[in-house]
Amino acid sequence: MRSAAPNPRTLCCFLYLLYLLYLPAAALADEIRLKDGSKITGTIVGFENDSFKVQTSYGFALVKKDKIAAIIPSATAAEAKPEPKKEAAKEAKKPEAAAAIQPALQPSTIPATQPASVAPAVRKETIAITTAAVPQPTANVEPPPPPKPPEPVIRDEVIGNLYINHTYGFHMFKPPRWEMIEDARKTMPSAVVAMGTGDETTLLVVGREPAKTTLEAHAAATERQLREIYENYRQISEQRTQVAGLAAIERRYRGMADGHDWSGLVITLIRDNDVYTVLGMTWADSDLIQIQENVIARTISSLEFTK
Repeated sequence: MRSAAPNPRTLCCFLYLLYLLYLPAAALADEIRLKDGSKITGTIVGFENDSFKVQTSYGFALVKKDKIAAIIPSATAAEAKPEPKKEAAKEAKKPEAAAAIQPALQPSTIPATQPASVAPAVRKETIAITTAAVPQPTANVEPPPPPKPPEPVIRDEVIGNLYINHTYGFHMFKPPRWEMIEDARKTMPSAVVAMGTGDETTLLVVGREPAKTTLEAHAAATERQLREIYENYRQISEQRTQVAGLAAIERRYRGMADGHDWSGLVITLIRDNDVYTVLGMTWADSDLIQIQENVIARTISSLEFTK
């Protein structure tokens, strides 16, 4: 039987959940770039009637999802803004430049062949100009932090029922009826891959970000974010396991979102200096819930790193 047409509202809600899940806890404001070129700075606090609810400095604003070109988290947006300390650093460097030039302007460099009547006047004028050109050094000027390297362009492909990510060096099983969700990367920069069924009743995403603490701390942070995302969130089970030969923490949960009771499976693991969060979710009020839960579990267990 042919699957139902995708529901844009469900997909947008799912992307919003993913955005919140991978949003750093210390984020203060986000930059929402609209298709007409304008920008809105604020914090996304909800999603209703196909619009994001944004808290700005002048109040709440509703932004239609079809008018959004990209959502830039605060950490990324801050890096795009010019550093105010750069100008101060440039000013601090001026005394050094003047000091390097100053010896060339000292009286000792005046040719001895000049008449004695001219040399004193030239010396006075030169010293006055040199002294005026030297600015007072700025105290306690810190050099600007080095720029963060840009995220690599994700190179991936699907061969049959196998998803291959060449950028981060892993592959995993892609169920035959699942489709790739390209918009997930635009909404959530941390997303490595997102896929799911055409009717959006079953969805899975792999997110990656730099590991800043222990596996347990990252898993606990994800748990707190899930509790904020879902209504009536409840954890079903928690266990330590292995995925792709790496130690991982697995949690199963249930919760309400977008008018549906979802059954979710979230895996947290650390590889090298990166933490990977794999989130699979399906409608718990669907007749095929057990089948879809098994498909999600099989997809996650097939994850393997190749480099």
